[in-house]
Amino acid sequence: MLPIEIKNNLSEAEETYLQSRWNRICEVLAIPKTAADNIYDQVHFEYADWSRAYHNLSHIHSLLQLSEQYQTQLKEAALFDMAIWFHDYIYDTGRKDNEAQSAHWAKELLMPYLKKEELNYISSLILCTEGHQPRLAPENTDQYWLLDFDLAVLATDKTVYKAYSDAIREEYKSLFSYFTYNIGRKKVMKGFLKRKTLYFTEEFQEKYETIARENIEWEIRGLKES
Repeated sequence: MLPIEIKNNLSEAEETYLQSRWNRICEVLAIPKTAADNIYDQVHFEYADWSRAYHNLSHIHSLLQLSEQYQTQLKEAALFDMAIWFHDYIYDTGRKDNEAQSAHWAKELLMPYLKKEELNYISSLILCTEGHQPRLAPENTDQYWLLDFDLAVLATDKTVYKAYSDAIREEYKSLFSYFTYNIGRKKVMKGFLKRKTLYFTEEFQEKYETIARENIEWEIRGLKES
């Protein structure tokens, strides 16, 4: 079962997990404790914004759990996890450059502490989430895992999937009417269905491809009735 929940507020245990994982990443990357605490506060503040119904701390919590579950598959686990933390650092439904801005701020905040190649690695993974397509050389398998983790919600059970689709709608409600949103959402989800595969790792293709496609088709049918 995928470790994904859709919620606005985390429990004390979940908050402790986030802090613990952040501290562990920063220790591996040799980021000084004071700096790590300051950056954590900034990142936490962004993801805790009230307007984020889905792209919030709960989303980061889910992806970090997946990262932990598949850690042996990752080539650069600490840099990978840092990319998880920053991949939606900037999330504004009115912008079209959220990923680029998130990558920029990852570099800006981490630059004093990481090597150039480490910063570029994190940035490159974040940029892959724009359009959810691989952008790096095929041998960089970390990009496939990040993309699959980010879309793992598509393969959850119907209750979680419904909460996810409702949360995405909530994030756009100030911009679009239901009618306009439904048109755009159907276009996006039909675009996913046209892909040869939704997922890029064999593990996710074998376990989750079929249910993810069924969920997307189910959502599209519901949008037609709205």
